[in-house]
Amino acid sequence: MTYDKLTVALLSMLSAEDRDSTNAQVARYLLAHADEAGALSIKELAAAAHVGTGTISRFARDAGFASFAELREALGGFAQQFASVTGAQPEARADELSRHVTMAVERAVRGVDQQALQRLAHDLHAYQRVSAYGLLKGQAAALDLQVDLLMQGKWVDTTTALADQMEHIARAGRDELVIVFSYTGAYFEYGDLDQALRRLDRPRIWMVSGARRPQPAYVSDLLLFDSDLDRLGHPYQLEAVAALIAQEYAATA
Repeated sequence: MTYDKLTVALLSMLSAEDRDSTNAQVARYLLAHADEAGALSIKELAAAAHVGTGTISRFARDAGFASFAELREALGGFAQQFASVTGAQPEARADELSRHVTMAVERAVRGVDQQALQRLAHDLHAYQRVSAYGLLKGQAAALDLQVDLLMQGKWVDTTTALADQMEHIARAGRDELVIVFSYTGAYFEYGDLDQALRRLDRPRIWMVSGARRPQPAYVSDLLLFDSDLDRLGHPYQLEAVAALIAQEYAATA
């Protein structure tokens, strides 16, 4: 499972913007009217969202799109998908969800790459400047890790907006450690960092994922866990692995 770019860009923007800001106003309109907004010109969209055309252009850039044309293309790929349990009664649905999540968490914890886990814990001790990121539900794991490490005296930076995450990774130096939580391993497909990270002084980047898929050359190492990558197991598997990282950090202090 992967999220379409529009969902990632707009929900991450909304989580970081003031709820009354112009960007938040436009983002909410687009999410509520994605089906029809994809057919509108920039003037028509501006009128429908009660803003100026210049605001729409700035919004597209702030959301991580190269232009309004790219934003409109993303509107065409907007997809709403929800995985539901099948129980006929509330108790049955609760039991089914509980069993599924429990099995998913156990699968991730038992199937995590222990050697990679130890390497990541070592890096957490070695680097003073650390950031942790994820997309949408994946950001929950980054926040979990931030809190667990703070309780151990280790500060980890994070931010929820995708554009801010990508901007930081693009300019981070070799003295920085970046941990990316990505259920399907598709995180870097939402931003083009190839040019920015061709330099030799790029940061050390860890990808924490349940998917064994090719990663860009600038991804330094992988912490993989066992997963069938279904929607019901997300983000619980990532959060369980984040807890393992914090526990390993404590054990190697």
